[in-house]
Amino acid sequence: MERIVIDDAFIREWHPKYDLTENDEGEYRRLVAEVARHLNSQATISKQTFLAIWKWKGALRVIQHVRLDEYDSLYATAFRRAASESPERKLATLLAPGVKLPGVEAPTGSTILHFMHPQTMPIIDVRTVEVLFAAGLLSTDRRDLAHYEEFRQAIDGIRRRCPGWSLREIDRALFAYHK
Repeated sequence: MERIVIDDAFIREWHPKYDLTENDEGEYRRLVAEVARHLNSQATISKQTFLAIWKWKGALRVIQHVRLDEYDSLYATAFRRAASESPERKLATLLAPGVKLPGVEAPTGSTILHFMHPQTMPIIDVRTVEVLFAAGLLSTDRRDLAHYEEFRQAIDGIRRRCPGWSLREIDRALFAYHK
């Protein structure tokens, strides 16, 4: 990938192209609303919603590592804790040594957190990371807990420079550009 500049023109050009390869915006919006309802009533997300997010992410191939029989005691509790943490601590609440949720890595963990906090928590994904790395906005293309904060700050920097765009629109633009 050549050196790219991620600015208003980039987002304006690329975010609509997302719909040419992906057909998930309706499900995305449904899940954002459903998670908001769960957080308001239970301060966490239900197992059914967790599975719907996992499916939306396209991560069903690795779901066997998740201990669904322990959802309420492990996962729902961790999501409740993460909900009250600062943005820079949320992912660590799910992935840090000693508390790491079985089967959850940075891409799936950040996806769940994004649905819980769609205005502040971006999804770390191979495509978005590779585009940001090519643009010189990240020091590495690694997608793990150790590099999530740098990724989150890079996305936040784009949002500050391009204040008219949501995290979702920035994510869609990066994803579409990569595709």
